Amino acid sequence: MTTERTLYSVSDLISKTRAMLELSFKDIWLEGEVSNVHYHSSGHLYFTIKDNLSELKGVMFKSSNSYLRFQIENGMRLACFGSLSVYEQRGQVQFVTKKIEISGVGTLHQAFEALKNKLEKDGLFDHEHKLELKEIPQKVGILTSGEGAAIEDVLHVLSRRSPFLEVVFRPSKVQGEGAADDLSNGLNELSSVRGIDTIIICRGGGSIEDLWAFNEEKLAQTIFNCKVPIISAVGHETDFTISDFVADLRAATPTEAAEIVCLSLEQIFSSFENYETAFTNKVESLSLLNKNKIDNLFNRLMRLEPSNRIKTKKIALENFNNFLLNYIENAIDRRKIKFESMSNQLISISPDNVLSRGFSIAIDKKSNKIIRSADDLSIDDNFILKTSGGSLEAKKIKQIN
Repeated sequence: MTTERTLYSVSDLISKTRAMLELSFKDIWLEGEVSNVHYHSSGHLYFTIKDNLSELKGVMFKSSNSYLRFQIENGMRLACFGSLSVYEQRGQVQFVTKKIEISGVGTLHQAFEALKNKLEKDGLFDHEHKLELKEIPQKVGILTSGEGAAIEDVLHVLSRRSPFLEVVFRPSKVQGEGAADDLSNGLNELSSVRGIDTIIICRGGGSIEDLWAFNEEKLAQTIFNCKVPIISAVGHETDFTISDFVADLRAATPTEAAEIVCLSLEQIFSSFENYETAFTNKVESLSLLNKNKIDNLFNRLMRLEPSNRIKTKKIALENFNNFLLNYIENAIDRRKIKFESMSNQLISISPDNVLSRGFSIAIDKKSNKIIRSADDLSIDDNFILKTSGGSLEAKKIKQIN
């Protein structure tokens, strides 16, 4: 008896498998830790959901993603509601998600947060420990994998912007077992190279598992203790590792790290021009300052020179002499005016002046004294009456009260 053979095309088999899966695993809840989270420009959300043994690709289309009220991040533990399906073009099983709820935080994410909090409390992230980058470095160390786009991107930027820059490359494992130890040893080796100005530690993007070597405490301590400034450029712009927090500077990508570490030729020439301008201004400022100091010293010397001192004293003496002459003349004038005033007062009260105003003076003929009262004379006593025109001899005949 011959068994009938059924032949399926690849597309037919995948299509039937999809139909069976969607029928058997429709509208179910799936729980796990997510990684490789990617928000596509189309609005779709792609991720990987996993447990300790297996992983499954997941997708949340724009129509469902628009209702999501929180940002999905690597390491989160989620409960996803949807259906199991197949992406037919690749024959890839995937979980088409309609709704997502947070069910907890994944193990790696928990470990990341715990170490981050510990190192932050220990002061490894403090700004006061950050080293300043040299503006125009002469020698740069690069620590990354010898394969992949990261080293190619960095070398391309450095050769284009600073062809004179000396580069020391130390290849290292960047993921997997022993990667953190290799990176730590590489940092110590590069920092001991004479003349190294800056070290770039970098790698391309990946899942939280791929980047985990850069979240190890040993590497963090090595970065913190390094005496050479370090730029950390791990993953993509949205990726953050412990190395980024400890390093002296974080760059979003390896390319950006290369651009930060060295100035372009145009920037260098511009810096030189700025230095030249600043130097010229400083020289002019110092020249003006020194000129003022010299002028001040010259004036002081001129004041201290004997002939000038004699001239100054002579002028002072002449001024004092003029002051005395003016003072004496003013004093004489004041006294002359006072004398004339007193003289006029004396003249106004002199006997002759009084007589000229029509008054007369009676004088006792016997005693030759002025008679001040009618009672000073007796009846028939003779007296002299003196006037402005001359003197008369008179006799008291009677007294009229």
